[in-house]
Amino acid sequence: MICRKKRSDHGEALRGIRSLSKDLVLILLALGSLAPICIASGPGWSVNADPDTLKEIQMLPVRDPARVDILQNRGIGLAAEGKFDQALDQFRGAAALDPNNSAMLINMAYCLDKLCRYDEAIAELQRAKQLDPGNALIYLNWGNSLLNLKKYEEALDPLQKANDLNPSNALTHLDLAASFTNLKRYKEASREFERAAAIDPKDPRIFFNWAIVLSAEDDIAQAIKKYERVIELDPKDPAAYYNCAALLERIGRLDGAIEKIRSALAVQPDNAMFKDILGQLEQARRKHEPVARAPAEPQ
Repeated sequence: MICRKKRSDHGEALRGIRSLSKDLVLILLALGSLAPICIASGPGWSVNADPDTLKEIQMLPVRDPARVDILQNRGIGLAAEGKFDQALDQFRGAAALDPNNSAMLINMAYCLDKLCRYDEAIAELQRAKQLDPGNALIYLNWGNSLLNLKKYEEALDPLQKANDLNPSNALTHLDLAASFTNLKRYKEASREFERAAAIDPKDPRIFFNWAIVLSAEDDIAQAIKKYERVIELDPKDPAAYYNCAALLERIGRLDGAIEKIRSALAVQPDNAMFKDILGQLEQARRKHEPVARAPAEPQ
């Protein structure tokens, strides 16, 4: 697409310095001493130069907002479909047109993380940090990629930075909790789950993972309560029923364990493991039931 500007006498001046070096031409253009027309050199690219000097200067990309938006929207759509490699190409194209746009780098990092290319994702986030050091999402994604690399201690710094910048994001607290859990720092993990639950009390993932941490601390009563909360929020989650049943069986509450496994079977009626566990629990309950005695003969 041609940006139509009124041609001036500067075009003649430009042709008059054809014998000078290419670098000098570029310097003059950068200083704005010429007023060239804008000629499109391809999709999303344009060059500021007189037509007669195109062969003598390097074509320089300038931001094309419309093209950037098109590529970004395509990338977002492809990422939503799980086509992360194709989405990455779109975001890279947008970043080439607008290299100072940190959002494109964050989107590229997101796709790289989904493609299990975690080190590359972190490299893009480091570039984004230089452009937008106050963006909490950069540090959240950075920490998430470190978690995927199992670098739990290292992940704490960017995640804490993300939390400092935006303490109201429940995902940051979940990632912090994941780091602490893998480091076996369960009390700190539980604290982060509590903060996440205060922000988003209807997210069953928070309570499910919180219950796992409480189980690791042998706080069985509280873990059961958290699984009950998961079931309340998501009654179709068979894992919550199963884990809750395991804890109930552990403390001898066989009736409750049987009830939970039956509920899990209602969700997944063909689950052979649940059927087998139900049979074992019912057999265990029968062994614990008192044997009925005949009434004593009157004396």
